[in-house]
Amino acid sequence: MSEPTTTTDQEEQKEVEEPIIKKRKIEDASNGFNAATDINNASDLTENTIPLLPRDCKTLLLDIEGCTTAISFVHDVLFPFARNNVTKYLEGLAEESDKTTIADALVEDVKKLGEDHPSRKELAEKKVEDMSSVEEKIVSHVHALMNHDVKATGLKGLQGKIWKAGYASGELKGHIYDDFKPLLEWCKAHDVKVCIYSSGSIGAQKLLFGHSDAGDLCDYFTSHYDTTSGGKKESKSYETIAKDIGLDVKEICFVSDAEEELVAAREAGIGYVVMSVRAGNKPL
Repeated sequence: MSEPTTTTDQEEQKEVEEPIIKKRKIEDASNGFNAATDINNASDLTENTIPLLPRDCKTLLLDIEGCTTAISFVHDVLFPFARNNVTKYLEGLAEESDKTTIADALVEDVKKLGEDHPSRKELAEKKVEDMSSVEEKIVSHVHALMNHDVKATGLKGLQGKIWKAGYASGELKGHIYDDFKPLLEWCKAHDVKVCIYSSGSIGAQKLLFGHSDAGDLCDYFTSHYDTTSGGKKESKSYETIAKDIGLDVKEICFVSDAEEELVAAREAGIGYVVMSVRAGNKPL
């Protein structure tokens, strides 16, 4: 026959169990922009109906990768699609001058890289200057830049055009997290502006959101920004964007999964900087 459990025994047992319970709650948490355990953040919709936003913030500036959209979609779907369809896209261009314009833009992208950049070395090894075909030069430049994760305006512009063809044909459908459209609807109902700032071109941004899993979301956004406003790791870029929006930088909430971008935004005086933590994002 077992002895009755004393109050002291119960308290000790509770102290042992509490850390386990707390740990489980932390592991299961997926609130707001912090879907650490669920790539689609679906469970969040059963727990929260109001986005976790800084109080009185009326303008959101959002990154795409790792924030509104899974990084895996960008890196495992969009990038390979662009890489594998460069030749097909070029073959569909009627004017040779269009190909020359694309080639010139890619050359400018490379010129902005350091002399020792691996993309430059790769192009040198391929002897791209000796290639007679403009199509071959373009493909070589695209591969050299993408192989080393270069985010450049000319490259992004070309990728956007290739993605546009993919969305139009139905081969591509833009991924967004399950909590994102409810956020947009809440922001619209409460007069909170939502703007996008991504290294992907504005055209590519609109294609993704215009052909998303949840339908056309473009009307929810006040404005879009890309690298033409400056690099995302440069504080000046956020000042430029704030001026375009017509706000003081301190009135903006910027959400990103990249620490360097958040640091740059803070240096610019952005009032609220928020780290986006999603499944598949880089560890903090």
